[in-house]
Amino acid sequence: MTREHFTALDVVRIVGGLLFFNALLSYWFTSSTTWGYHGKYIDWRFWHHKILEPELHLSLNELSSYTGENNGRLLLAINGSVYDVSSNRAVYGPKGSYHSLVGKDAARVFVTGCFMKPDEYTYDLRGLDEKECQKDIKGWQQFFQTHRDYWYVGKVELTFDFINKDPPSPCEHVKFPGHIG
Repeated sequence: MTREHFTALDVVRIVGGLLFFNALLSYWFTSSTTWGYHGKYIDWRFWHHKILEPELHLSLNELSSYTGENNGRLLLAINGSVYDVSSNRAVYGPKGSYHSLVGKDAARVFVTGCFMKPDEYTYDLRGLDEKECQKDIKGWQQFFQTHRDYWYVGKVELTFDFINKDPPSPCEHVKFPGHIG
């Protein structure tokens, strides 16, 4: 008994066989089933967010709970845009060098680069050059948006209750090493 046309099962078997053969060749030549790629497109958390989770809309208080404690998510915000940096726990996790950036909107420190001043970890941009702020913030947002390991997850609602307070005192502008802007 012979069949005259393909069924859906035949197509699945052919595609599956090609994918398996591709992974086998990749592993043979690169010791990786993905030809050495280690980015967000093969991270299940990225696809879980893209397919199953709606865009997040967080308050500042809610954002502060995403600091990676108890192996949780690591979220950072820049001028209202929130990014998931969980795939790089060595840098942004509780013992990482940039852990102070997660769980808050620290737009100001992305502009000034003043990591040693705790009052710089805010989204209060008063007292800074507006064009420099726009350029630097846009550059950092683009960095996190297009990075192979990080992705955009939503917005944080910024409050402007600091208006009645003085802005953070000026510091020497020490940009991030290698910052292209």
